[in-house]
Amino acid sequence: MRICLLTIVVVLLHFGSVGAIEVETGRNTGLGGGVLLSESSASALLAVPSGGIEPGEAKVEMIATRRFEMKDLDRLSLVTAYRYKSYTVAFGLDQFGYRDFYAERTAKLNVSMSYNRYSLGISLSGMILDFGPGKYGQLRASAIGVGAAVRTARFYGAIVMDNLNSPTPYDGGPVIKPYHTLYFEFAKSRSFSTVSRVTLEDSEKPQFGLGQFIRVSRKASLFWGFETKPTKFGGGLEVNLRKGAITYATNFHSSLGFTHQVSLSYHLGGKQPEKEKVF
Repeated sequence: MRICLLTIVVVLLHFGSVGAIEVETGRNTGLGGGVLLSESSASALLAVPSGGIEPGEAKVEMIATRRFEMKDLDRLSLVTAYRYKSYTVAFGLDQFGYRDFYAERTAKLNVSMSYNRYSLGISLSGMILDFGPGKYGQLRASAIGVGAAVRTARFYGAIVMDNLNSPTPYDGGPVIKPYHTLYFEFAKSRSFSTVSRVTLEDSEKPQFGLGQFIRVSRKASLFWGFETKPTKFGGGLEVNLRKGAITYATNFHSSLGFTHQVSLSYHLGGKQPEKEKVF
């Protein structure tokens, strides 16, 4: 059973379409793969140099993901981000699997600079595949990526280009293809944001995602999302704390079932924006 599981994990999650050396991102499981660029979480800042963090602000996020309701596919992530003047540094660690059988450990660093309404960033990521002691040893791969973002009063856009060096876990092994993702957000007000995503990869059909984030009160928000290739429907709930939030997100795959994700985020410092009345 575990041999079959290992084969599914490696093929579907790593060397299939739009494979990447990535740390999990909170919210996007239920947002069609999109991210909030206007007020980014720590994991969103690791994935996209959005600039959605105030100078002097630090963010921490812990994420637990269970794919397709299978315990053997559990994933744990820890991400931190900090902005000093115009510079933002985000770093994340991700753990998947069991070291006595199969384990995957991922680390990623994203450094970006903001100038007025623009942001530019570069990312370095690495992954170790461990097949257990005394068995097959370890496989390693590393990737480099770049990104850019623009922010206006209501519209936000970003592009991320990752796997630019076409990494491979071993000589002659399958190549993790470069891919390009466009992110958009339209914030009609502080109570309502629409996000979208387009991911392009060589010789593959484009992936599309669409979602909405609705702040129903100062204490809670609801969100939903839809994405293609494969087709998945999702949604979630976010409850605000004094200096953070607890978020639950889920999506449904017609053949493989539900994926569940819980994240706990915390922030410290930075200017606190004024809140307008919501629904």
